[in-house]
Amino acid sequence: MRICIYLCGIFALFIALPALVPAVPVEAQGCAGGKCGITTTLSPSTGPTGSQVNLSIQSGAYPLDGKYEVWFSKSPTMADDPTAVKCAEGWNQRLQQSVSINLSVPEGSNGTNYFHFIKAGRAEQMINFSFTVTPALMLKNDHISSGSSASLTGTGFSSADDVTLYIDGVASSVTASTSSEGSFDINLPIPTLGAGTHVIKATAKKLFNQDASVRFKIASFIKIEPSMPRVGDTATITGDGFAALSDVSIKYDDKVVANSPTSDKAGHFIYNFSVPETSAAKHSVTATDATGNVATWELPVESSPPTTPTPVSPTSDRFGVMGSQPVTFTWMSAKDESGGQVSYNLEVADNLNFFPLMPGMRRTNINDTQVTMTLDPGTYYWHIQAVDPSGNKSKWALSPYAFQVGLINMWLVVGASMVLLVIFILLLRAFIQRIRGYYY
Repeated sequence: MRICIYLCGIFALFIALPALVPAVPVEAQGCAGGKCGITTTLSPSTGPTGSQVNLSIQSGAYPLDGKYEVWFSKSPTMADDPTAVKCAEGWNQRLQQSVSINLSVPEGSNGTNYFHFIKAGRAEQMINFSFTVTPALMLKNDHISSGSSASLTGTGFSSADDVTLYIDGVASSVTASTSSEGSFDINLPIPTLGAGTHVIKATAKKLFNQDASVRFKIASFIKIEPSMPRVGDTATITGDGFAALSDVSIKYDDKVVANSPTSDKAGHFIYNFSVPETSAAKHSVTATDATGNVATWELPVESSPPTTPTPVSPTSDRFGVMGSQPVTFTWMSAKDESGGQVSYNLEVADNLNFFPLMPGMRRTNINDTQVTMTLDPGTYYWHIQAVDPSGNKSKWALSPYAFQVGLINMWLVVGASMVLLVIFILLLRAFIQRIRGYYY
């Protein structure tokens, strides 16, 4: 009887023993890396935050069907790990024995981290993949000029650490502190630097023989103030990133500006010029140094049109009786906010559409408030337009009444005279012949 009790107790303990052993990952059970028919790969297995990796499992006889999740954490067991984040989830078909997943490495501190493949509801069958996070430095600016700042993001550093930043090997007075995930963001002031490529490096106290760096280029750059000047205003050009102690040629559109500046030792210059009168609303200012560094700035000039001029004469006048006549057009002047000299465009036509215009019936760039034109006999209409030095145009101002030139066309008179002269000659000839016949 005692023997039976002992045997039954041992048997019961043998049955209960598996339930008392805590669940461990498949890898810890020796079923990864080709053992138990399971092959796992992670490629690449090292790199900075944001790297693209591929996680692959060939399970052999071990089923991978159903829902799955992929997590990322600092702990190999992911137990009570506040850094754990879900990276992916999906569904495998029934009896599927392989899976391939492309992932982006989440934010994580420097060193060994883990991807965890878990079949939903089967945490005891978790498969781990180790990944080494390395430090990285990223620049968010599209353009950096001397005296500006660089917007930087650092990842993959040690958590809660102090970071020292260097520009071309010189330590900056600005330092950064990393988060629990080993990341930081900072705006780093850029000293006065010449044109070319420069390096920012970041090192952390807790990291041994590891750092991160990023290269940036000081590009030639100019800026003009005010941003929308008027003709005749003084505009200031500020230039950076040019060759040191170099003559800088300034062009306004295609015209070289006199007395161009010279850059200082840091490739910086300031230059003032007077905005010239032109016939366009937008202009291109170009600065070029002796080594070929070029920077361009699009400069819009004020865009307010001048006021509309008022037609004065002619109105319903008649000029002359016969042949072409000179006609003087007058109007009241227009005003312009830019203060420059306003010019005028005049069109004269025999119809209110002002199309088509006969040759010579359009005058442009008139600098006075009157102009004289010689017109053939006919009925005419006219309108006037103001243009400021920046090329802004007013509305056309139409004279409300038509005017007439002459009553009889000169060529018609000449033609009729020629016909009458021929008739007279013929009549005279007939008369002379009749007289001769009478006397002879």
